[in-house]
Amino acid sequence: MDFTQRSQKADLSFAILSDLHMTHRGEGLQKLSQYMALFSKVTPQIDAHVFAGDIVYQIDLSGGGTCETLYHEPYDYLNAAIARYAPDTPVLYAIGNHEYPQHNPDPVITKAARALWEEKMGMPLRLHREINGYHFITVDIADYRCAVGEEAEKWAMKEIRRALAASEDKPVFVVYHPPVQNTVEGSRGACHSQKFAKFLLSNRRIFNICGHLHDPAQSPCAIWQRRNGATMLHAPMSAVGYVNVRRSRAGQLPKLDSSQALYCEVFGSRILVHKIDILEGKELGEPWEIDVQGEQYYTDSRIRASRAPAFPVGTKIKAKEAPGGVAFTFPKAYTPVTPHNDDAEVPYYRFTFFRKGEDTPVETLVWHADFYAADPAATFADTVKVSLPVGEYRVKVQPISYFGKVGRGIFAHVTVKACEPAPALRLEDPDLFPIL
Repeated sequence: MDFTQRSQKADLSFAILSDLHMTHRGEGLQKLSQYMALFSKVTPQIDAHVFAGDIVYQIDLSGGGTCETLYHEPYDYLNAAIARYAPDTPVLYAIGNHEYPQHNPDPVITKAARALWEEKMGMPLRLHREINGYHFITVDIADYRCAVGEEAEKWAMKEIRRALAASEDKPVFVVYHPPVQNTVEGSRGACHSQKFAKFLLSNRRIFNICGHLHDPAQSPCAIWQRRNGATMLHAPMSAVGYVNVRRSRAGQLPKLDSSQALYCEVFGSRILVHKIDILEGKELGEPWEIDVQGEQYYTDSRIRASRAPAFPVGTKIKAKEAPGGVAFTFPKAYTPVTPHNDDAEVPYYRFTFFRKGEDTPVETLVWHADFYAADPAATFADTVKVSLPVGEYRVKVQPISYFGKVGRGIFAHVTVKACEPAPALRLEDPDLFPIL
């Protein structure tokens, strides 16, 4: 699909940008310009830009540290891009933890960060706006630590109830930075009170939009629905930072040139969420489909309904020792598609290493494929980082689906001669983008 040709039947369309992390030095500015330029091509014009936080990154030192200074430049860059590409398009912006100073919850500078945000963005931190008959509500977090304060929660519940009462059977879009706990993959931290979290998931018409987690747009685990309740949609990272591969031993990918966003078309009570690669200017796979009055495709029941992946018949694996591990090459496995979940790609593989003639594993680990890429390859070709004693090994390779289903394994053989240790897998600063 050419997503830049907006459906004539759509009542509303909007783009979602999250986790851009634009600094006062201009890091992230290129990706912002590419995002704004791409969505300015949508015809007819989109109705809004929705920012789910961390568009601005208040940081003194690249790679970490504690920020003691607030910078206006990132906001100036942002406003210049909006003025150039979308001067007449509404912007809805939920503040994230990185609009606050890095690692610095001091109340004085936190208050100043909130005031700077309001000054530069020309809007309140909490906003309720109606666009084309649809209600959008943005909710702030209190400081760098991501917690939603009691006052913000009370305000949000009041405004969401008012929006639900005023909009018949339409969805109500609620935007905030950290996800509700135990919804989308990686949402482990409790940033909302139990009362507020329960409320946000209580109604099928509440459509929650969050960011913060840096998970790729392609993963169906980045969208979740409570049975007979609300939808939680996670927006991917759009510029500066690390992409998460949560079940891989790597944990996070090294910095790479990646930029993704989401594009929503709304038809009455039905929403199509298109996954967009900003750098390639193309849609990724099939859109998520949500109807707040219809069938739910993203509840936990999809895990039970999904099937295990499988290798093509006759698949052979090539394995050889490589610096820091073992290099594998093989045709990928695929998963039968779970309806509306676009989950054919296999994101992970389990590698189990046995010494020749032995049945007890020496090492077992999970490694990622390139499911996060705009055009994933048909072949797995990567070095799995592992340290093994010198010797002959039989290796069992099993595909693992997005929903954790493990397919039947096939075997390879490898000789390890050098016993070279795997390089340490770590970030420049593990707190650079704290994951809940």
